[in-house]
Amino acid sequence: MSRPADSTFPKARVDALSDGVFAFAMTLLVLNISLPDDLEIATSGALIAHLGGLWHPALTYLISFLVLGAFWRSGVALRPSSEVVSAGVVQLGLLLLFFVTLVPFSSGLVGRFGVFAPAVLAYAANMVALAAVSIAIRYFDVPPERRSLLAAAGPKLPLFLVSVALSVFIAFVAPRYAMFAYLLNGAPRLPGWPSRGYGGEG
Repeated sequence: MSRPADSTFPKARVDALSDGVFAFAMTLLVLNISLPDDLEIATSGALIAHLGGLWHPALTYLISFLVLGAFWRSGVALRPSSEVVSAGVVQLGLLLLFFVTLVPFSSGLVGRFGVFAPAVLAYAANMVALAAVSIAIRYFDVPPERRSLLAAAGPKLPLFLVSVALSVFIAFVAPRYAMFAYLLNGAPRLPGWPSRGYGGEG
């Protein structure tokens, strides 16, 4: 039996699901860094050379891990203190988790086929979806009188979206280096890592 549209859900249950999905997705990311099972290594130099060849999937793993960590942290930092969550925000939260579960795939795609623009574009689309739904959650998860798209975006997500756009541009010129655009966000502060307060203000 479905709940009414204006019903609420326990925040603890929603957070538990979110934490579990983020943790699982972040763990899966590392599986994209691997050497072929049938790879024959005869010398230490050959092993070092093959490990060096993993720089692109390793970079993609690092960026994806930090991005997911940033979105998880922003979800914790920006959530209201209320113990309940509206049905609409829960639905948006599930949509966000859907795109979170796609990150290991898009990350593996660009890590393995990052020399081709379509792989970079698929990853960028995943990132835009994460950012858009995250903004929607922040917008609707506060009372109507406090809603503001500017506050919902915060100071970090606009820069993140700029880095996504830049990666798309680079993908058409030198796709192998397109992922470096995400480093504009810095580390460890990435999209949605406010010091405190709603929308990263304060």
